[in-house]
Amino acid sequence: MKARATGSRVIAGVATVGALAIATLGLAPGALSESKTSNGPDSPYADITLTYLAGPLYQPNMLVPNYSTKKHKTWVLPATPATTQWGVYDNDVAPALTINSGDTVAVETLPGGGGQVVPGITEDQLIKINTDDGIRGPHTLTGPIYVNGAEPGDVVAIHINKIRTRSYATNNNSPTGGLFYESPELFPIQVNSYYLDTENMTAQILPNIKVNLKPFPGVLAVGRPDSDDFKCIDDSCNTVPPGNYGGNLDLNVMQVGTTTYLPVLVPGALIWTGDSHAKQGNGEIDLDALETAFPELNITITLIKDQPQVNWPLVETPDSWVTVGYALDLNVALDNLKTETVRFLMDSRKISQAAATKVMFDTWNCPITEVTDIVLGAHCIIPKSAKALRSPALPTSDTADYWVTTGSDPDIYKAMKEASLAALYKMSKAMKITIRQAYTLATMELDCRIERYHWGPDKNISCLVPKSIYTKPSVK
Repeated sequence: MKARATGSRVIAGVATVGALAIATLGLAPGALSESKTSNGPDSPYADITLTYLAGPLYQPNMLVPNYSTKKHKTWVLPATPATTQWGVYDNDVAPALTINSGDTVAVETLPGGGGQVVPGITEDQLIKINTDDGIRGPHTLTGPIYVNGAEPGDVVAIHINKIRTRSYATNNNSPTGGLFYESPELFPIQVNSYYLDTENMTAQILPNIKVNLKPFPGVLAVGRPDSDDFKCIDDSCNTVPPGNYGGNLDLNVMQVGTTTYLPVLVPGALIWTGDSHAKQGNGEIDLDALETAFPELNITITLIKDQPQVNWPLVETPDSWVTVGYALDLNVALDNLKTETVRFLMDSRKISQAAATKVMFDTWNCPITEVTDIVLGAHCIIPKSAKALRSPALPTSDTADYWVTTGSDPDIYKAMKEASLAALYKMSKAMKITIRQAYTLATMELDCRIERYHWGPDKNISCLVPKSIYTKPSVK
C-alpha cells in the first residue's frame, strides 16, 4: 500500500510517469520483462517495468532566473515520479519544492491513476487501477510545496495566474460512484475521450454539442494534521474526501484570476494540487468532470500571518467571495454552508449575526458543488459590494436560454436527484441523445442551485442546462 525510502520519495505504490506496468503488474523495480498473457485488462500488451529516479529534484535547477527578482522568485515544478503521488496525502515525503511567501510556481500536473487515465484506457483497466489498493484515491497529485515560515494558525493565499490544459480529456463513471450509480441498467460504466481545442477553449462532445472550457484544479490542498482520521491509514490519507484542508473540493469557481485561502494546519503548509479539470458543472454528477492535466498551473503563494484564521476554504473572485459547506450528508453540508457564510459576513463586514443572515438570504446564490466525493458540498457566491441588489428567485421552467428542471424534498440530496434525473431526460429529448450521453454531458454543464431556504418541510433545487451548447442539425 505504501513504500518508503530513507531520504527520498517513493510514490505511494508506484512511480507515476509512464508507470502502467509498475502500477498494475507489480514487477520488481529495475526489471525489464515481457510476457504474452492472454487474460486480464493488460492483455495483449507486454508487461514492462522500468526504474525511475526517486528524487527529490535539485531545486536550484528549478529556478526561473529571468522571471525572478531579489524579493520574489519564480519556480518550475515538473510532474515526475519524484514530485508526484498517486491518491494519497503523505506529510512524511520530502517536499517537491521549498519556497518563500510571494513566490510563483508553474506547476505541472498529470492525469488520474498515476498518469494512466488517458485516451485509450479501457473500462477493465480503469476498474483495476481504482480497486487494487484500498487507501489510494484516483487522483495524481503534484507536491507538496513547503512554504518557509508557515505555521498552524496562519493562512496561505493561492492565486491562480494562468492555466494551460493538455489537448485531451476523459470522463468516466463508476459502478460504485456517481449520483445514479445504483442504476447500472441506465448508466453502465463507460470511458469517453475528447479532444480539447485549446486555442478556442472548446470541446466537441458530440457532433452537435460543443462546450466552452473553464479549467480549474479539482484538488488544491494543504497538509492534513489528522493522518489517523477519516480515510487515513499508516499516515497516508485518501485524496477523495474534501475537508477544511481543501483537497478534492471540485469547486468550479477556482479559475484563473481567483485566490483560494486555506488554513495552515501543519508546518510548511504542504500544498498539493491535481485532479485537473477542463470543465465541470455544479454537482459533477457522473463522478468525473472533463478530466485532463495541466502543463501549467501558474500560482502565486502568499503567507498571511496575524489575521483571523480561515476555518474552511474561502475563494475570492474579482467581484465576489465564495464560502463552502461540506459533510457526509448534503443536508448537514447546507447547514454548515449557512453557518460559515454568516460567520464570514459577520467578520468581514463587522455586522451582527442577524444582519449577516439577512445579507446571506438577500443575495442568495448557492449552487451544489459536488455530490460524488463521499463528503458532499455546496457553496455560496457572495457579492463584494454591500449595495448588491436582491438576487432573483431561481427559474422553475424553461427560459429562452436554459432548459430547467426542479426537485423538491425535505432531503436536499433526494431533491438533487429528482431535479438531475429530470434534466437528463429533458436533455436527451431536446438534443436527441441517449440518456447515457446526457449523463456524461450533464457532469460538465448541469448547473444545480439551491433555492433560498429559511425553514419548512421541503428544500428546492433548480437545475439549468444552457441551450447554447446545442446546434440543431441542418435539414438537407
